[in-house]
Amino acid sequence: MVRIARMIGFFFSAVGVQIASGVGLAALIVAALLGWKRAGLHWLLAPAAAGAIAAHVMFEGVSTGGKVVNAMSNGAFELIVYVFICLVGYGLGALARRWRRP
Repeated sequence: MVRIARMIGFFFSAVGVQIASGVGLAALIVAALLGWKRAGLHWLLAPAAAGAIAAHVMFEGVSTGGKVVNAMSNGAFELIVYVFICLVGYGLGALARRWRRP
């Protein structure tokens, strides 16, 4: 149980690092705009893949004592993080459109 909690914390820490780096924030905003415009979910692949590639280039070869930064050199983990960021952004955009006043 403790390992699962640590893994979830590690994942959300990685999401926070990506949003703080700016690339994740850009992917979040693009995904929110796609959610606002009611685009299909398949359109989320572009910002997720672009964000993962940009983050991989940024964090490639970075070696520190932190586990999050070291994990950012793993392309599959970055893609999972960016798919999550884009899904959250899409949901926020769709929710904002639903709550908007006519």
